[in-house]
Amino acid sequence: MTTKIRATKEEALIMLNAQKDYIKRGNTAIKCPRCGKFLEYKCGPTGESIYCLGEECIEVNTRGI
Repeated sequence: MTTKIRATKEEALIMLNAQKDYIKRGNTAIKCPRCGKFLEYKCGPTGESIYCLGEECIEVNTRGI
């Protein structure tokens, strides 16, 4: 099992821009600010995640009501 490391504020802003891009277009050209690998977006019933496909890299989660 891999553990994702929390993003810094600057990295989180880049990741959230990628998340918006992913929602709008269905994909994103923005890559992980930490390692340069591709990002993946996942939407669940209570929140959304944007994360790096690299193992033990970064992940940003947003939660709704």
